[in-house]
Amino acid sequence: MNILVVEDNKPEQVIMKEAFKEARVNHDLYMVRDGVEVFEFLSGQGAFHDAPKPDLIILDLNMPRKNGLEVLADIKNNPILEHIPILVFSNSEFSRDICKCYTLGANAYLTKPVDFQGFIDLAHVIDVFWFKMVRYCSH
Repeated sequence: MNILVVEDNKPEQVIMKEAFKEARVNHDLYMVRDGVEVFEFLSGQGAFHDAPKPDLIILDLNMPRKNGLEVLADIKNNPILEHIPILVFSNSEFSRDICKCYTLGANAYLTKPVDFQGFIDLAHVIDVFWFKMVRYCSH
């Protein structure tokens, strides 16, 4: 399975990769830095000409160039992409942010863990729930 992680913070990208490895989650992780790169990845443009279709997107909210809310809205309003599950991954615990994400079509809203063990636990939960329990629409 292919997981696209949209995260502009390089240290958090490294933590995510290490946490998935430590949790023994054997899916391919692909990283992009912002909302513009998401669409380059999804359309196979530029450096992403051979990018696979992601089975799941983990999306940060606060990013440069195009923020997570804009990315979420654009993906969920695109008939070719709308079926891809999106987990919003943010430090924000504000109700307005959470509600806005669900209104735009997020499949889940997750608060970023505060330590490495929390990232490992989250990687394990994502693996078990999204890849072992959930069934997807195939396009």
